[in-house]
Amino acid sequence: MCGIVGYVGNGKTAKDVVKILKKLEYRGYDSAGITNLKGGELETYKAVGNISNLEKKLPDGKVFNCAIAHTRWATHGEPNEINAHPHASKNGDWVLVHNGIIENYKELKKGLKNALKSETDTCVVAELLEEEEIRDIQGFIKVFQNVQGSYAIVAENKFKENELFLARRKSPLYITMNDAGEILVASDPICFVGFAKKYYIFKDMEFADAKLGEIIFYNEKGEKISKEEQLLGAEFSDAEKQEYPHFMIKEIMEQPEALKRQIKMFRDSCVLDKFTKEFFEKFNKVEFIGCGTAYNASLIGARYIESLLGVQARAQMASEFIYNEPVFADEKSLFIFVSQSGETADTLRAFEIAKEHGATCIALTNVLYSSLAKMADYVIPVCAGPEIAVASTKAYVCQLSALYMLSCSLRNKIYNENIDYFGDIKRVADNILNFSFDKLDNLADNIKTKMDAVFIGKDLDYVTAGEASLKLKEVAYINSSSYPSGELKHGYLALVEKGTPLIVLANRKRINQKTFNSASEAESRGAEEIILTNDDTEKFSGKTVFHFSEENELLLPMLTIAPLQYIAYRTSVLKGINPDQPRNLAKSVTVE
Repeated sequence: MCGIVGYVGNGKTAKDVVKILKKLEYRGYDSAGITNLKGGELETYKAVGNISNLEKKLPDGKVFNCAIAHTRWATHGEPNEINAHPHASKNGDWVLVHNGIIENYKELKKGLKNALKSETDTCVVAELLEEEEIRDIQGFIKVFQNVQGSYAIVAENKFKENELFLARRKSPLYITMNDAGEILVASDPICFVGFAKKYYIFKDMEFADAKLGEIIFYNEKGEKISKEEQLLGAEFSDAEKQEYPHFMIKEIMEQPEALKRQIKMFRDSCVLDKFTKEFFEKFNKVEFIGCGTAYNASLIGARYIESLLGVQARAQMASEFIYNEPVFADEKSLFIFVSQSGETADTLRAFEIAKEHGATCIALTNVLYSSLAKMADYVIPVCAGPEIAVASTKAYVCQLSALYMLSCSLRNKIYNENIDYFGDIKRVADNILNFSFDKLDNLADNIKTKMDAVFIGKDLDYVTAGEASLKLKEVAYINSSSYPSGELKHGYLALVEKGTPLIVLANRKRINQKTFNSASEAESRGAEEIILTNDDTEKFSGKTVFHFSEENELLLPMLTIAPLQYIAYRTSVLKGINPDQPRNLAKSVTVE
C-alpha cells in the first residue's frame, strides 16, 4: 500500500520530486525517503512519519537527475529510518523502492552472503540483485523469476547512470515520458498531472528499462513488447485540496457534483444497456464482494437486487470469501466486485477464484485503468473522481447510486416498467448536503469527549449504521459499534451507559417503530439519542432529530450517510487528528 515515484530527467530539485510523492501520501505515511544516484554515488534522505518530516531534511536547491522516492505503510518491520525506503544493497550496487510483499523473502534471505540492516522484505531484493552481480535489464528480469508475492519496484544500479529498472506483479505501476524525454514513474497516474498528457500501464510480470528519452518494455521472458498509451483524463486534476483544509471535507462537499457526473456518464455512454433481461436471466443468484466501505456498499447493492428484482443476492467480505470451502460459484452465478481503487488485494484474489469456478464477473470501480477493471467481464464506472482521503465518502455514495441504477434498469427491462432512476439520483444530488452543518458541529463537539458510540437501525438502516460507525472509528478513533436495533436487548445494551451517544437510523416507515422501541430501551439506561428518520418528527420533542422527506426509501442510504460522514470529519478535527491520514491505515490496500 506504499507509494513510489521514480524520476529521470534534466533536473528537478529534491523538494520538487518529494512534492510529486506527496500526491501518494494516501497510500501510506509511516515513513518516507528519497535517493538520488549521481556519479555512482547514492545520496539518501529518510524520515519517520509523514512526508513533511522528510521535506525538512532536504537541502534547498539540491538538483536530482535520477531519483527514486517512497512513502511507506509498514508491513515488515516497525516504522523507523532503518526500515524506511529506499533500500540499498551492502555495497550500494542497487537501491530500490517497493510496494507490495515479498512472500518468500525469508527463503531468499537464507541464500544471501551478507547480513541485512533492515527488517523489511524489500532489502532482500536489493541484496539479491547485488550478489547475483546483475548489471542489465535481462539479469534484472531473471532474478524476479525466483521472487514470489506482489511488487511494484523501481530500482537504480550505480553502474547505470540516469537509468531506472522497473518490475510489476499484483501492485500498480505506471510510467510516462514528457516532450523533453523526461521519465516519471508512479503508483498512481495522478502524479503525472502537469508533467505529461499520456502514460503507460504495467501489467503483471512486465518490466521496463527507462532512460532519458526512452522506455523499453519487456515480458517475463525478457522479450521486448509494445504497449498502448493511455490518455491522462481531466478528472485527475481534481486531486488537489484547493481551498479546503482537508481532502475529506472536500470530498464530502463534492458529492453532488460526483453524482451528477455519474448520471451524465451512465446516460451519455449507455453504461447499463449491455445488462439486458436476457443477460440477467442466465443467473440464479448474485454475489457481491468487497472490503471495508466497499463491503457496506455491497450489502446495500444486495438489498437493491433482492427488493427490486426478487433474486437471491448476498454480500461477502473478500478477505473471508477467498478462504471459503466449498466455493459456491459457477456459470449460473453473477459476481459484482466493488472496489474504489480496483487494486484491493483480497478483492482481486476473490475475483480470480470466482473466475476459476466459471462465474461471470462485473467490476464496480472508481479507477477504470485498475487491475480489477482490466480483468472483469464487464465494468460499471464509479464516477467519483480522485478520492485522496483514506476514509471513503463520495466514492461510497457513487457506488450506491451505481448499484441503484443497475437494479432499476434491470427491473425496467424485466418487468416493462419505467423507473426514472436518473431523476432519482439527480434528486439525491440536489439534497445530499441539505442538512444543518451548525447542528452537526455541536454534536461533534459533544461526541469528541466520548470513548464509545452506538449506531442502530434495521434493514438498509443497519448497513448505513455500520458505514457511519466505520467512519467514526477510522478518523476520530472512537470505539463505535453498530447493531441491528432488534439485537440491543440480546446483549448489546450492556455497553450502554449514561452519556453514550446513540445514533438511531429509522428510514423504513413500515418498521421504524421497532427501532424507536429499541432506542427507548437504551435511552432509559442513559443513552443520548441522535435520530435520523423519514418519520413524523413531532413525536421526538426535545431530541436531536434530522428529518428526511425523500419518499423513495431506497435512496435514503445515500442521503443519511452524508451528515454522518460530516460528524466523523468534524469530530476528528476537533480532536486534533488529521482526518485524511488516520493512524495505522492507508487508502489502497494492495496487500493481504
